Amino acid sequence: MRRILPLAFALLAGCGGGGGENAALTQGKALLAEGKHEAAAVELKKAVERDKNSMEGWMRLGDAYRALKKHDDALSAYVAAKRVDRHSVAPHLAHAKMQIELGRIREAILELTLVTEMDPKNLEALVTLGRISQLPHKQTDGSTGVTKLDLERAEMNLEAAAALAPDNAEVKKELAGLRAKLGK
Repeated sequence: MRRILPLAFALLAGCGGGGGENAALTQGKALLAEGKHEAAAVELKKAVERDKNSMEGWMRLGDAYRALKKHDDALSAYVAAKRVDRHSVAPHLAHAKMQIELGRIREAILELTLVTEMDPKNLEALVTLGRISQLPHKQTDGSTGVTKLDLERAEMNLEAAAALAPDNAEVKKELAGLRAKLGK
């Protein structure tokens, strides 16, 4: 019994669980900050393998893959981050940005609409949704274009952004441009 007890303590001590940040996550974030995306992806992959519930690990891994133009891997990492905390807007916003980069405007609109429902005061989501709603994209009937409903969505979101940030020059410019398109 005396031999088993020290062995048990030694095993428990080696299991980690000290509450500190995963070393691979720390290293991966540092490499990402230095622009060493390939090395960062390797470390961040280790981090999420060690802690599958690390939303930050999944987010940073998605960022590394995004920088490496590994689009499917980036999207998968952002989806994993959403699974960790579906109520956090960060992974939804990152996923939407990736969809925009891929030209998947309709998917980005859906994702950003969800973000604005979760956080109606998210200025970045409101402005981005207002901006991309004006871009031609595949419609439900199979055609490509911008509908009146798309422009109304853009206006609604840009007006909400203007109410949140009345002095924001970018929001004013976007809203003025949209109103010119609408003939207002």
